[in-house]
Amino acid sequence: MTPDIEATAGIKALPWLASIFQAAGQSHFVEVEGRRLHYLEWGAQHTTGPVLLLVHGLRAHARWWDCIAPLLAERFRVLALDLSGMGDSDHRDVYPAQFASMDIVDLIERRVGSPVIGIGHSFGGSRLLRACVNRPDLFQRLIICDSFILFKGVDIPPDTASTASRRYYPDQRSAISRYRLMPEQPGVNADILQHIACHSVRETSEGWCWKFDIGLPRGVRHEEWGENLLPQVRRPVDVVFGECSVIVDQALASRAVELLPFGRGPYRVADAHHHMMIDQPEAMLATLRTLLSIGESHE
Repeated sequence: MTPDIEATAGIKALPWLASIFQAAGQSHFVEVEGRRLHYLEWGAQHTTGPVLLLVHGLRAHARWWDCIAPLLAERFRVLALDLSGMGDSDHRDVYPAQFASMDIVDLIERRVGSPVIGIGHSFGGSRLLRACVNRPDLFQRLIICDSFILFKGVDIPPDTASTASRRYYPDQRSAISRYRLMPEQPGVNADILQHIACHSVRETSEGWCWKFDIGLPRGVRHEEWGENLLPQVRRPVDVVFGECSVIVDQALASRAVELLPFGRGPYRVADAHHHMMIDQPEAMLATLRTLLSIGESHE
């Protein structure tokens, strides 16, 4: 059985986006071994209860969560991390196989100090799984949203990003006009997409360019096998997928739940594609709120 989460409970109509984008998270940096990790924080007034740590997808950044995090912060302290080589975090000279999981652990140790609830989208979800295997003491539970897990015999999504050389544009408008989702999908909310695109570029002496490091590892062929990784995750994991996603379908999500010792779901976000916070933000928010409430009742 694949349950749907009620997509309207407690959610305001789309006009909330204008005010939400003004509720920007507070920007912080933490230094780790001579390099800086950037993160955003909401809800710092919540000094008791679990902290939510939000982790974005490959070549994305913390502001992908800007339409979700402020509303989660009504009840929780919320952090959203820029992984190394992405967003406003420093680039690395070399990216170890587990660099993103290392970033997650580094941030929790230095800025939280107690077990968090990790919520990851796509690449971010699989990195949370590895971080939880390495340091289960730092996590209460995980929610992974449309995160591809490499299983034997499963088709691998192609990485179509052009990273052979860095491209520069004469102005911000020209740069963000070239912004594309990977994979592309229909039905995106134009305001959310524009907001994310604006925070995906920076100005340099040579012009405007994408923030992500073109030296980041490509694709998922180098990923560790799910058959080996998932049985090692010793915390509850809620598995969420988009009904229309071309990355994670019901079969793949169900396989992940079966291999996780404390897997739950999978939970389907109706009508959502892979980038569910862009095409179905209300439904994704309702899903997270419901799963967080269910988790509290189990703890």
